[in-house]
Amino acid sequence: MSKIKENVEGASAESPSKKLRRGITNETQAVSKLRFHEKDAAPNRLFVGHLHSVSVAWSVNPDGKQFTGEKCPRLVFEFASNTADASQMRYVTHSIFPIESNVDTIPGGKDDWKFNQAMRFIKHILDIYYLKGRQLTLEEEDALTLNFCDFDDDGNYVSVDVKDVLASYAELFNNVVAMMNGQFNLADGETAKCCYRDENGRFLPAWIKLLRHKKVKGEWRNVGQNGDLAFDPYVGTGCVELLIRGKEPSILNVDESKESITPKEVKKTPTLPGIADMAGGVMVGGPAITGAAPGGAYNEAGTDEMPF
Repeated sequence: MSKIKENVEGASAESPSKKLRRGITNETQAVSKLRFHEKDAAPNRLFVGHLHSVSVAWSVNPDGKQFTGEKCPRLVFEFASNTADASQMRYVTHSIFPIESNVDTIPGGKDDWKFNQAMRFIKHILDIYYLKGRQLTLEEEDALTLNFCDFDDDGNYVSVDVKDVLASYAELFNNVVAMMNGQFNLADGETAKCCYRDENGRFLPAWIKLLRHKKVKGEWRNVGQNGDLAFDPYVGTGCVELLIRGKEPSILNVDESKESITPKEVKKTPTLPGIADMAGGVMVGGPAITGAAPGGAYNEAGTDEMPF
């Protein structure tokens, strides 16, 4: 299933290895990353930014969560603003978690939407950056398919060991990362080319749709944790669209009758189902991104001369 190859530009067997020691380096982050703020939005209520990184992270789940005590992978899409000053850059992450294998999450089960929701978000990102209008090849489909089957020909649940479930999701997530970062089926001697950067290595500017709240049954509900700006995991008509200079987005829009980027009074259920925890396969926002942004990222980036 896995077809990942690595080729690091400039790497050499003669290159001196750097001794691992603790201290201050260029990677040391002195302050918390800034979040997007509604003041950063364009007049159309969308945000201008770019896909900054795609990676797989790991954590051990605490008691009371799915996969309790297991080392669990997550696929992390990190987006950032196009602010020229890196210290003023805003960030938002969207993480996809493995879905538990049980009688409710198999096809036709009451929770199979959790799996479908997670896969649709991944496919949306692949469509925008990697596929660009073409179909997946059979090899790519195989690499993006879980290598276990937890249901039989009659649609009955078949138990699968939890470690096999997590290993399969890890492989699928790593293949997504390989595709996005140009490492999937990379020929010997070729240099990996990230699909969310242009030929000059600059990040591709994009419109991104972030929301604080959505109206459900006449009441506002949080989209992200604590009402922070976040991607709608249900995708809908889309949440990312590549930016074409001088043109408004052709697909993305904010319907202010039922979508809001500004704080609203939230009653009853504070957050949309499956958004703020791992139950729905996604986690929006991210623990590394804290602090309020003072606004102005859209104006700082400009639309005539993007820094990327």
